[in-house]
Amino acid sequence: MEAQTLVGLISGLGGAAIGAGGALLGGWLQQRHQAKLDREQREEARAGLVEERGRTAADKALGELYTLRRHVSTWEVDLSAEAKNQWYQTGHTHADEAELNAALIPEADNLRERLQDALESARTSMQIDAWESEHEPYLSAFDTEHAIGLLSAYMRGDSLPAPTLREERASLEREMRREAAAEEAHRPSSTP
Repeated sequence: MEAQTLVGLISGLGGAAIGAGGALLGGWLQQRHQAKLDREQREEARAGLVEERGRTAADKALGELYTLRRHVSTWEVDLSAEAKNQWYQTGHTHADEAELNAALIPEADNLRERLQDALESARTSMQIDAWESEHEPYLSAFDTEHAIGLLSAYMRGDSLPAPTLREERASLEREMRREAAAEEAHRPSSTP
């Protein structure tokens, strides 16, 4: 072969190899980029779904709190013992439902604990109002309004309102129960 033909052949094969390598590299980069876009779209869709589920749970919890507020206002001075018990049980059920729905709100640990404490205060207030109040269910209404305020502030993206004294007490009692349970779990068994 002549030198010029050989150089042309080698140049052509080298160019083809470089072109094929470039095409493969370009395809690999394109596939990698597409995989990244697909992953980001799945993550965005998942985040949207989680946010939607959280919003739905928060809406349900808020609806239960408004139902609880309406229920609290049905209290009357001369309720019989059976009616007082029914009033308390119905209110307790609404508080439980609100707490259950709030438990499904993702990434809201502080809200869930605050709402749990506020609803514990409301349950205690309902018991006091059912059996001891002489005029109106003031404590129940106040504690229910506070729970509504907590959840509403969270849903608006505002900072949560300051805890009430009864909410702080409920929080302290919850922490004391946790500590007692932890101590009990670490205590050696005394059975032989």
